[in-house]
Amino acid sequence: MRLILGSAVILLAACAPTTEVVNSWKDPSAQGIKFNKIVAVCQCRDASTRRTVEDQLAKRLQRTTPSYTLLSDQEIRDPEVAKVKVKEAGFDGAVVLQLANVDRQSTYVPGQPYAVAMPYTSMWGGWGYGWSMAYDPGYVRTDEYVDFNTYVYSVADEKLLWASRSQTDNPSSVPALVDDIVNATAAEMKKQKVLSD
Repeated sequence: MRLILGSAVILLAACAPTTEVVNSWKDPSAQGIKFNKIVAVCQCRDASTRRTVEDQLAKRLQRTTPSYTLLSDQEIRDPEVAKVKVKEAGFDGAVVLQLANVDRQSTYVPGQPYAVAMPYTSMWGGWGYGWSMAYDPGYVRTDEYVDFNTYVYSVADEKLLWASRSQTDNPSSVPALVDDIVNATAAEMKKQKVLSD
């Protein structure tokens, strides 16, 4: 029983989701920019994921509005329609998240022997056996890596101010994935002093 619980804990620890910003770029002129009105955009095919991501961005970044409140799923895919609506609504900044890649990798984790005490009925009956070995069989672990790109634009001149790529290992759910990405990305933007409050 202890072996089963121990293996479960090791598996859970190995699969705990983690997100990190693996690289980023900043326009040298982008220092402490303060936008008055930011539109949050998630470029992904799934409408519910789009809404979840945009809502999380709006909660995390001040003065931010989810784009789905302005643009339908069809309109968001048409750059000319989106451009007109975003500018007419008075947005001066945009934070765009884009699903870049999902990669699954399988790894064989080899089994290993472990010691178990041999049962015996008297002290001397099992003495000669000492300790024997049992074998824990191996297994195949599948890891999932999800990459998102994040872009910060000035709407007026359509200029890219900051870009990054984040990678999340083994997301447990879409909300957890979004939380991790938004937290890691917001922390990196703050560290690089891209946006000011």
